Amino acid sequence: MTELTKEQKKYVDQLAMERVYDMNNDDVLVNALEKKVHQMEDHLKAYFHERVHFHQNNPK
Repeated sequence: MTELTKEQKKYVDQLAMERVYDMNNDDVLVNALEKKVHQMEDHLKAYFHERVHFHQNNPK
C-alpha cells in the first residue's frame, strides 16, 4: 500500500468511524459518505476499509 500522510490517515479514519457509527442513521448521510469513499484513490479506499473493519471490531 502507498504510504499515507498523517492528515490522510486522520481524514480516512474519521470517515470510517462515521461509516460504522452512523450506519443506522439518515440514508442521506450514509449515501454522502459512500459517494466520498467511491471518489477516493484506491490506496485511500483500501485504508478506509481497513479502518471500518477496525472500528466494527472495536466499538467506542
